Amino acid sequence: MILAPVAAVAFLASCAPPAPEGGRHGAASSALTAQARLTACEQDPRVVAGLVTREICAGADIFFRETFEGNGRSCGTCHPVENNFTIDIPFIDTLIDNNPLDPLFIFEQETELEELETFELKTLGLIRVNIDGYEDLDNKYVMRGVPHTLSMATTIAPDPANGTEGAPVHRTGWSGDGAPGTGSLREFLTGAITQHMPTELGREPGVAFRLPTEEELELTLAYQMSLGRTNELDLTKVKLVDPDAEDGRLAFLDPARGRCNVCHSNAGANHLDSGLNRNLDTGTRIVPACTNSGAFDGGFGGKDQAEPNLDVLNLGFKHGFGDGTFNVPPIIEAVDTPPYFHTNAFGPTIEGAVVFYKSDDFNKSPAGRELEERFGTPIAFPNSDIDKMGRFLRVLSAAFNLDLARQRLDATLVLVNRFHDRRTDVQRRLMKLAEVELDDALEVLAVAGAPLHPVSTDRIQLAKADIAAGLEATGWSQRQGRLAAAISRVKVARDQFGSNITYQLGKGNLMY
Repeated sequence: MILAPVAAVAFLASCAPPAPEGGRHGAASSALTAQARLTACEQDPRVVAGLVTREICAGADIFFRETFEGNGRSCGTCHPVENNFTIDIPFIDTLIDNNPLDPLFIFEQETELEELETFELKTLGLIRVNIDGYEDLDNKYVMRGVPHTLSMATTIAPDPANGTEGAPVHRTGWSGDGAPGTGSLREFLTGAITQHMPTELGREPGVAFRLPTEEELELTLAYQMSLGRTNELDLTKVKLVDPDAEDGRLAFLDPARGRCNVCHSNAGANHLDSGLNRNLDTGTRIVPACTNSGAFDGGFGGKDQAEPNLDVLNLGFKHGFGDGTFNVPPIIEAVDTPPYFHTNAFGPTIEGAVVFYKSDDFNKSPAGRELEERFGTPIAFPNSDIDKMGRFLRVLSAAFNLDLARQRLDATLVLVNRFHDRRTDVQRRLMKLAEVELDDALEVLAVAGAPLHPVSTDRIQLAKADIAAGLEATGWSQRQGRLAAAISRVKVARDQFGSNITYQLGKGNLMY
């Protein structure tokens, strides 16, 4: 729906940008200025209640609803809030069934865009990325999964230990060089519009799309930096109740066992030595998910290469662009965003990703050899540690899910207490997004073999029932009671996990 600026402000002044109950956003107005969004957000109940700043509110509106006069996609097309800000095959399959004309599939609807994506989008959840330039669209592209956008405030500061000349100011995208210009997260929006939102593949600004304004860049950055968590754990102080999960924590930290903490310090994305994000060649490039489309993915640094400069698969000749290194993602958020790594080729559970680090591909990689030199032996943790480290990471992930659910439920209760039955659409949507996180926690806690926190699972199910009853409530007082009950049950479920698993959450988690 196209709204003129004045009409849009009048509409949004009822307190929040509209969003369909199902959560997917259609084409949006490119006529809304950043100032119009800021003005509208001053009336958003979350802003009025002090839960979110108007800048984060306006940035979220751009992220989810602005199409930049392009092909109908927005940032939220590939980073939906209801699917951990990424897309995967189950999500895509559901979207195909429910909305086959979603902008995600615009390449099937517009002749000019039939080469915007390939069939691997629907079969493997991979998108087409011209990370190394647009000069050869038929050959110089790679296929990559969609990285989630959670907790980037903790993950994007680059480690100078890489020694890469001209390294970007932020590590973005799978290869750490996903943004144009200086490589900042702020500039990533311009790159995303150019890559994914054009109306034709010539990608001429002002013709195939419009470029974001300076204000839009700043607001979108503010929103993205407020997503997920904004702090790192201290795993040396964390203590878990589940014995195997606790032993998995010790294995994760132990140089003689997992060694995971060196590159994923505190289960995040930063290197132990610097606390900064380091690009690494771990050998994942040798296991592509697909081999019949585009160049083989050489990771960072292929933009200035006219000809292939890297033997990506160790075939004896150069067939890809880059230096073989990729950006390190945080593990806590990754547990419930399978499959793993830039090719979506590992999984289907977090244990499948752990197994990779026992493989020859890893041990023979530059990153594997670096760890061997550091500790004197290759990684060779026992098979029993695979499940233990998996349980450990599952608990951290479930705790994060429950904290996100609690944040949204707490915010809804604030809105109910203050606004009663005004803008129940915002209240209902936050409740549904809290339920999404509870479902994620249930999925993460569901492991084969010994149950993982069955008491928590029971309380989560009861919290879901309270949310369902709250959504059916006809008045604010009934909704208030159900919210209070759900919050209490989530707290009990969370308390079962252990101590010092303390996340600081960004305010952007309350937007959609």
